[in-house]
Amino acid sequence: MALTKKQRELCAKILDEVYTNGAISRIDIANKTNITPATVSSLTSQMVEEGLLYEAGETFDKKNKAGRKKILLSICHDHSYFIGSEISERYYTFSLTDNLGKIIAQTAYPLVNNEIHLTSEYFISKLQEFLLASPVSIKAIGIALPGHFNYIKADQIVTNNPLWQNFSLATIKDAFDLPVFFSNNVNCMALSEKLYSPDKEDNFLFFNLARGIYCSYVYCGEIFCKQNFLVGEIGHTSVSLQGDLCECGKRGCLQTYASETWLLKKAALLFESSTTTFLRQLATSPKDITLQTLLTAYRLGDSGVILLIDTAINYIALSLLNMTMILDSSKVFIRGKLFSEPMIKKQLLSLLNYESSLSSMTSANQFIVKNFDIYTGSIGATALALNRTLLNKL
Repeated sequence: MALTKKQRELCAKILDEVYTNGAISRIDIANKTNITPATVSSLTSQMVEEGLLYEAGETFDKKNKAGRKKILLSICHDHSYFIGSEISERYYTFSLTDNLGKIIAQTAYPLVNNEIHLTSEYFISKLQEFLLASPVSIKAIGIALPGHFNYIKADQIVTNNPLWQNFSLATIKDAFDLPVFFSNNVNCMALSEKLYSPDKEDNFLFFNLARGIYCSYVYCGEIFCKQNFLVGEIGHTSVSLQGDLCECGKRGCLQTYASETWLLKKAALLFESSTTTFLRQLATSPKDITLQTLLTAYRLGDSGVILLIDTAINYIALSLLNMTMILDSSKVFIRGKLFSEPMIKKQLLSLLNYESSLSSMTSANQFIVKNFDIYTGSIGATALALNRTLLNKL
């Protein structure tokens, strides 16, 4: 039986509850969504028949003296399949997952020629290759962007990075018969935590340190304020009024102390001005310095590099602690290649996990440094595609 538009909306709402809570009974779904028990029963039965939900077993309701059993519903893992991709200056990554985030295939294409590789045409060719190699039928494609997506002006990536000014999103969308969805890459990563993580949270932060710095906020299970692109730009919050002039026009932005772009810029100055830095032994010229070069110099005890990174970590910790004071979040996920160095990770967590005299007023935040993986963004993009199709959310 074909569902009405209203019934499809209710199905998406029910399904979102199952994704958010894990195994859950029909009566608990009704209580959480304010959908009548009869409607929940009817719609979930159809979703079971369709193969989207399954009855996972029974549990006893402790509040019911008669000991009536509840039948729990869970998500079927192989109902739908999604392709996700992340666009960045360094590589295009592609992931294929089922509707519970199980990885089926992944591949990455390093980008070495800006003129050829940073084009929508080249990206389309690689996405088509990955799509054609898929062993399963794909429901939708999600693409994680190094910037934002404007639903009104839906052609370009909204970013101040000139490399992407002629990268046509409309051309990408028109190249495929499947639904194609776009969103900020860190928002996609946050969605994957919401939908795929076994430990679900309604309110959390996802902080990502890369060439720039961005922090996504999930509030009551939703990405907070998706249309105001300034929300989340933690890299452009000022941490020192007398600091360096940022590309945004302000001074002392977190970006100028902690982003990979600025760390490498300052490492290049160190290379040129210091005769004792290990960077001179690890790179032939300032332009050859990479983040890995910086981490190697850090491990070797280069005092200049240690000062750069210690300053960055101090300002990152300051910014995150301030955010947890004003935003309701039970967990803070932290991602960045910089934190793959154990000593840097340890230093950051020691600064974050201090005992505050205010901690008795609320539950403490849990800070979690994610293992760095280049596919995090593309997996997040599959969560975006799932969110837009099965859960019918922008």
